[in-house]
Amino acid sequence: MQERFNLEYLNTFVIAAETKKFNVTAEMVYRSHSSVSTQIKKLEEQVGEPLFIREKDTLTLTQAGETLYKYAQQILELNDSAFNSLNNADWQGALTLGVPTDYVAFLVKKVYPTIKQEFNDYNFDIVASRSRILRKQMAEGKVDISLVAMEPQYSDDYPLWEEKMFWVASHDLTLDASQSLPVALFSDNCIVNNYSLRCLKKTDANFKVVFKSTMMDNIASAVQAGVAVSLLPESLITTDMRILSTDLIDCPFKLKVGLTSKDQTHRDIVQRLGQLIRSKVFLATIPA
Repeated sequence: MQERFNLEYLNTFVIAAETKKFNVTAEMVYRSHSSVSTQIKKLEEQVGEPLFIREKDTLTLTQAGETLYKYAQQILELNDSAFNSLNNADWQGALTLGVPTDYVAFLVKKVYPTIKQEFNDYNFDIVASRSRILRKQMAEGKVDISLVAMEPQYSDDYPLWEEKMFWVASHDLTLDASQSLPVALFSDNCIVNNYSLRCLKKTDANFKVVFKSTMMDNIASAVQAGVAVSLLPESLITTDMRILSTDLIDCPFKLKVGLTSKDQTHRDIVQRLGQLIRSKVFLATIPA
């Protein structure tokens, strides 16, 4: 008999691939950390290869992991479509909420429990990805409401918060004016990548991109390790980093986060959700 993947394990795997952390994944799937690790291990036994490179608290997909991730997304989307069609799940109270990957921990720990209490008539499914991908998924009808990085061309976003952005380095990283500035850069299509490149083009300093990642946490780790300098939002700057002098490189931009929906149908929910999320932001540091 043909061996098949367990859908629950695939769902756990996809969330782990997107959040890069087992502890956050465990909270999102309502399982213990050890249970999540066991599910991933069973998938790895089926595949016959490791799916993740485990480095401290960060997960990075292996080549086999990248391949499974692509198929797992398709399998889960097809499963959801079949289930919704057969169970008439496309009702007013079923909503898919998109969350930028870098803010998943904040939403799960500090906002989602209150959302469940305040919106008990709604069933929220959470999708984590980059803001521009979430906007694309919204246009395709896969996401109903989403937290997103705000951009000028989108005028209907409900503003939630904004953060200053700074170029930072490890205290241990010595910058030599005679050498190229080592830079950690986002490797996907996102607004922080755009901001970084604009700042670098305006500076007179020579620079070399030495580290790339699609995850802000990975970029922060590269800075903490003294591998490179990078542009980070204020909430991710830790005590083991120093803000670089604006004489060396400056950033005039702020990262603005908002809430948006696929159409006007959910605007009242957007406003209610927005007010709830803003209240949590004012009471806590943004990302956990």
